[in-house]
Amino acid sequence: MVSHDRPGAGVVWARVEDGFHVGSKSGVFLGYIDRQPGGTFLAYNGRSRLVGRFEALTAAMAAVTNDQPPQDSEITLREVRVPAPRSIEGGKAS
Repeated sequence: MVSHDRPGAGVVWARVEDGFHVGSKSGVFLGYIDRQPGGTFLAYNGRSRLVGRFEALTAAMAAVTNDQPPQDSEITLREVRVPAPRSIEGGKAS
């Protein structure tokens, strides 16, 4: 059972490419996180304004989710794999 009262409930994070994550909630863009060469994470809100620099990805996610630096907000990461689309030959999926 999922509690929708928890901070960050309903937020979806997508790794667009290595080191770049985009967050949304109910289809609304929340912001993004960009990993820097030194390993820190820069977090930006939905208006591309810097929220902060973080050592941990989860801390950056909490900051974007709350549009402010985190205050002991816990975020649990879960990997979801989306299957690659099948090729279509002759109008039928294989």
